[in-house]
Amino acid sequence: MVGRLALLVALAVCSAVPAPAQAPPLPDQAELAGLVWSTLIALDQANRTGNYTVLRDLGAPGFQQANTAADLSQIFAAIRAQDPGLGRVLSAEPVYTEPPRLTDAGQLYLSGRFAGRPQGISFEMLFEAQGGGWLLFGLSVAPLGSTPAAP
Repeated sequence: MVGRLALLVALAVCSAVPAPAQAPPLPDQAELAGLVWSTLIALDQANRTGNYTVLRDLGAPGFQQANTAADLSQIFAAIRAQDPGLGRVLSAEPVYTEPPRLTDAGQLYLSGRFAGRPQGISFEMLFEAQGGGWLLFGLSVAPLGSTPAAP
């Protein structure tokens, strides 16, 4: 799934990311939910304003290098057009479709969904440890029941 995520967001090749000397610990449930919520809210605001600069700037250096704001606008055009109401995610806890985990490269991988009305969303996220926190490295979002297509 991480491979599909990297393909969907036109990220820097994961193999180019050196493995950390010591993997950071897996965040607790509150921090995991905060990462999911803040990322989806940033995407929602980018979709509503058409300005993907902040979403890009919140990402890890590899994410920034691999994606311009214009790239992100194109990548998320379909979800923007469908407008599944990403802002409503704050009213619910994310439901993880597989346990949050650290990849072999020490990146944090999250996969899950939010039920919603009229339609829920699914997500895959990849974060990189930077400066004592986690920065976005990959993002895929789709309405529930659909599979995101590669740009």
